Amino acid sequence: MLLTISIFRIIMPTMKTHTKWEAMDELDQKLLNELERRGFQSTTTLAHCFDVGERTIRRRIGNMLSEDIIRIIALPNFPLLGYRAWAKIGIKVEAGYLNSVARRLVEHPRIYFVACALGRFEIIIAVNFKTTDGLMHFFNSELTKVKGIRGTEAMMLVYPSKYYNFSWPMPKFKKGKDGGEYYIDVNSVTNGYEVDEVDSKILSILMQDGLARPASLKSKLGMGESTIRKRIRNMLNNEVFKRVVVPNPKVLEYEVWTTVGITVNDQFSNKVMEALIEHPAVYLASYSIGRFNLIIAARFHSIDLLDRFVNMELPTIAGIGSVETFLHVRTLKYHNTNWYPLASSEALNHQQDGSLGTELGGHSDNLDKAQLKGLKYG
Repeated sequence: MLLTISIFRIIMPTMKTHTKWEAMDELDQKLLNELERRGFQSTTTLAHCFDVGERTIRRRIGNMLSEDIIRIIALPNFPLLGYRAWAKIGIKVEAGYLNSVARRLVEHPRIYFVACALGRFEIIIAVNFKTTDGLMHFFNSELTKVKGIRGTEAMMLVYPSKYYNFSWPMPKFKKGKDGGEYYIDVNSVTNGYEVDEVDSKILSILMQDGLARPASLKSKLGMGESTIRKRIRNMLNNEVFKRVVVPNPKVLEYEVWTTVGITVNDQFSNKVMEALIEHPAVYLASYSIGRFNLIIAARFHSIDLLDRFVNMELPTIAGIGSVETFLHVRTLKYHNTNWYPLASSEALNHQQDGSLGTELGGHSDNLDKAQLKGLKYG
C-alpha cells in the first residue's frame, strides 16, 4: 500500500498555556476531557464517574463557566433539521489580506467554523445549507466578492457519519441487474418530529446559552415556563439538539486542531469510516466528493499526538491510500461563536484594518444550582 502523507512539520515555539488552564488541577482536566468527549451530563452521573460529591462537580463546572474556560451550548442535529448541503472549503488568500478576509468570513452567519491554516490553504471554513442551490450561490457568488480571496476548493460532506455526539448510518449500495451499484437510503434522519417556528426560536437561544432556563425565556418567547420546558424536553428526546461543552480556544491553547482529507479504496470505505469514528480525537467524519473520499476533523492535546495519529495510526487502517493534513494554527470561530470579537491583531498577528463587528455568541455568567443540577427542566 502506498501511503502519501502530507503533514507540514514545522518548528513551532512552545505554546504557552493560559494561566487559567495551568490553575486547573487533575480533576478539572479529567472532568473537562469527559465533558468534551461525551457532552454535558448530569452532576449525578459525573460524580459517580469520578467518585466525588455532586457539590464538587457543580462547583468545578461553575468555575470553568465563570472563568470562560468552557461554554455549554445546544448543538443542532443539522441533517434532521434539513441541512443536507454541508461542506468544508479551503481558501487561498492574497498576501496582506489574511486579516480582512478572516473578519469577513467570521461575520458571515452561514459559516459556522473559521480557522487559519497551514498547508495548501490559508483559511479553512465550514458551512451548511438546506439546499445545494444555497451552497452553490454562496460558493460562486458570495465568496468571489470577498476582496483578497485568490482561490477556493470545496470539499463536499455528502454523508456525514459523526459530528461530536451525533452519529448517522453509513451509506449502503446494492447491485442492480445491469451490474451497476445503487444507493440505498439508510441515512434516514426523519424521526417524525416536526420542528416548528417556536422550537426554532428556542433552539436559536440555546445555541448561544445551553443553560438558559425557561424562566428567563418566557418573556422573550411570550409563553409559560411549563410550555418551554416541555418543548426543550421533546427536542432533546427526539435528538433535535444535544448539549455540548465547548472549550475556549483562547484559554486552552494546548489543543491542536486539524482537518484531514483521506483517499481510500472503494471496497474499504465503510471499514475505514468505522475505524475513524471510533477514534476519540475525531469529532467530524464524513464521506466526501472531490479530491478526497473522506473528510475528518480532529483535536489533539499536542502536535506529537497529531503526528502519531497521521504517521502511525492511520497507516495501519486497511484501505487508506493517501492522507493530507491541514493544520489549524488558530481557530477563530466554531459552533457559530466568534471567539476573537475584539482582538484581531492578537488572533492573526496582522495589522488591524477595521472592526471585527458584533460577537455572534454569548453565555450567561449568572449560574445557580438549578442550572447545574442535572438540567431537570430539559
